[in-house]
Amino acid sequence: MLRIGQTVADVSLKTTVGEFGVHEYFKDSWGLLVCYVADFSAVCTDELSQLVKDFHECESRGIKILAMSCDSINSHAKWIEDIKKMSGLKHEEEFPFPIVSDRNRMISLYLNVLDAKCLDEDGIPLPCRAAFVLAPDMTIQLIHFYPQNIGRNFDEIFRTIDALQLTFKFSNDLHTPCGWKPVTDCLISSKIPKDEIEKKFPLTTIIELPSGKDYMRIVSKIEVNRKYEK
Repeated sequence: MLRIGQTVADVSLKTTVGEFGVHEYFKDSWGLLVCYVADFSAVCTDELSQLVKDFHECESRGIKILAMSCDSINSHAKWIEDIKKMSGLKHEEEFPFPIVSDRNRMISLYLNVLDAKCLDEDGIPLPCRAAFVLAPDMTIQLIHFYPQNIGRNFDEIFRTIDALQLTFKFSNDLHTPCGWKPVTDCLISSKIPKDEIEKKFPLTTIIELPSGKDYMRIVSKIEVNRKYEK
């Protein structure tokens, strides 16, 4: 089973724009792999239409997208026209990201995304609504699973990517609190010695707790933004 922090294998992909490897496609970029249940289904069409509408959100963050199901390339090509209609993309406009065809389910098995209760007409499991965020070093940073009847919230995925990119900038010395947004204060890792905090993050407040431990270290968003933009 894949885990956060694990390097994703360089598997070969058959897509709507040709064949290539995972590492070749995502090379030196943040990556978002979106697995979905099936072509020509309402929730999947709605999800990918939203992803097309949100494509600028990915571009602004330096994210490359791949979508994947077990349908054929021909099926994908026909379905893309429905997605264009629903997303407002014109027929002649280029679809913004490739869709992978995993007909033999080998990639789905590797990713462990097959839904035991969601079956095709032959009784074979289909993928759940899964999302994987990859860092530029090809390590998995987020694993996100939804059941087939529940549409995803891509805003939450983008929020998480913002947090990942921020914490990577600070070599994971910085953590983000519950519900964090770019305008929110952050937390300092408890692994940093107390006497080093002021050097790294001068605008840090350490909360005195009944336990006497000093792990609640809040750093001002002003300090974080100033350092992040350097």
